[in-house]
Amino acid sequence: MMSYEYESYKYESYDNLNELKKVDQKLADELVKYSWSEDWKNENFIVFPNKIEFAKYELEDGWYEGLGLEVVQGTKYKGAVNPFNYIDYKRLADDLIKDWDRSLNYASNEGKIVRTSYGF
Repeated sequence: MMSYEYESYKYESYDNLNELKKVDQKLADELVKYSWSEDWKNENFIVFPNKIEFAKYELEDGWYEGLGLEVVQGTKYKGAVNPFNYIDYKRLADDLIKDWDRSLNYASNEGKIVRTSYGF
């Protein structure tokens, strides 16, 4: 497991399901029940501690970056306030969760968000 903490969000990365089991057996069990494939268990995936961290990731380095939005941390915005300080990340996360690909994302019972590029 590797923990990452960026300027505005954090997550943990796991090489496979067995690695997650050592840290969070309950979440690992949830994922096994949720999944419909066996193959993902040996693939890398990431776990966000909550949906706010997930929304920040998607905005800064995930979906929205792929669409061309570039967030540059530490930017002074030529004296203007940082507009990203005014985003309702909870609301963004709720809407992202409503529209996400269920084969690539999972919201745990404890509020953690799991994301894989391989598919559950």
